[in-house]
Amino acid sequence: SSQERFALHLYSVNGKLLSSVPLDREVTAMCLTEDFVVLGTSECGLEIRELQSLRAAVPPVPMRVPVRSVSVTKEKSHILVGLEDGKLIVVGAGQPAEV
Repeated sequence: SSQERFALHLYSVNGKLLSSVPLDREVTAMCLTEDFVVLGTSECGLEIRELQSLRAAVPPVPMRVPVRSVSVTKEKSHILVGLEDGKLIVVGAGQPAEV
């Protein structure tokens, strides 16, 4: 679209803009790990992006229903995705190449 409605910005603790990417979907849930930002969208998508560059680490994972919450397990082995219809989807994480 010619007008960007959504964007993701990464700032340092001192307020310096480190990276910024336009998004074509509204973010409804977010979770951070040391290396990745996991996003859930109103358009039923799950996105995993590299934290420093904000580039997509893997193609978006379709969820069929809008995402309301995302959480990464302590071992970083799975992503728990809460959907608007009340379902909880468990997505295996591992290394980005294995997702």
